[in-house]
Amino acid sequence: MKRMTVLALACVLLAGAKAPAQPPLREIRETVTDDFAPDEHSTRVSPLLMGSKRIGVQSLHEGAYRDSLARWFDRIEEYVPEEKDTVANRYFRAIYGADTLCFHERRAEFVWTYGGHPQLEVESRVAPHQRFLVEIDGLGEAEVAALADSLRRMRTSERLLNNSQTCIFYALNLLLDRAGVDPAPVITRNTTFTDGKQLNAFFGHFLRLQGSYPCEFKALRKAELPDDCVLVFRNAQGDYIHAVFYRADTEEFYTKNGLFTPVIVKDIRPISERYGRYDAKGIDAALLEQRADTVLVFTL
Repeated sequence: MKRMTVLALACVLLAGAKAPAQPPLREIRETVTDDFAPDEHSTRVSPLLMGSKRIGVQSLHEGAYRDSLARWFDRIEEYVPEEKDTVANRYFRAIYGADTLCFHERRAEFVWTYGGHPQLEVESRVAPHQRFLVEIDGLGEAEVAALADSLRRMRTSERLLNNSQTCIFYALNLLLDRAGVDPAPVITRNTTFTDGKQLNAFFGHFLRLQGSYPCEFKALRKAELPDDCVLVFRNAQGDYIHAVFYRADTEEFYTKNGLFTPVIVKDIRPISERYGRYDAKGIDAALLEQRADTVLVFTL
């Protein structure tokens, strides 16, 4: 996790305000976009990397978008749910016919309290749009505003190691980008679905089912997968528990394990071992029941 100790109030000078005689040192760290990413100095290799060194958020968009996902819905509306985190997130319903896809979006800027200390989180407006977090104890309103303005223009890396998406929105994001369909505002680096039971209807309505295979390596390695497809891992209860984007021209699988950093692998075996029930090793019966027994192949 990257940390930067800086004079947090130096930005007050840029804003034209008078800085205190001895501005306090503030530690700014990258958050979300650097969370759940491997430590480059660690000697332990995480099994979540599946043996790959190609990590980080990928973008497959080229040129101008030719269509928009938002156009496919009847309407998109914001709502305020009960007992949900509305400080960090905004909540939306994307409605199509009698069905709905609910999702939340992490706010670009917000203040929240952790351990009794107020924290300011800001997404940089400079690509690749990292997120930064800093404690703001003892700062006045003008000082916080100046600090936020500084963070909006901050960049410490040319790539994102992570984002707020989970695996299914990440795979769909890549699929839509490759097809020239603008996924925003439903699917962005800051959004993910909030009700997994709604995914089945979404895939069935907007995507085309091209095939179905047992979720085991010996079957999947023989499958003739179409170019630019999403592989959905479904368990016996009908839940979509994972999704992977596959690109046939490079024979690569793009996968993201929950909130962990995305990886690219050339072999589907480590994916089927992690999410499937037939290739799983050392898993008790209760957990095995939740693993996928089927892989569905979808295209646009």
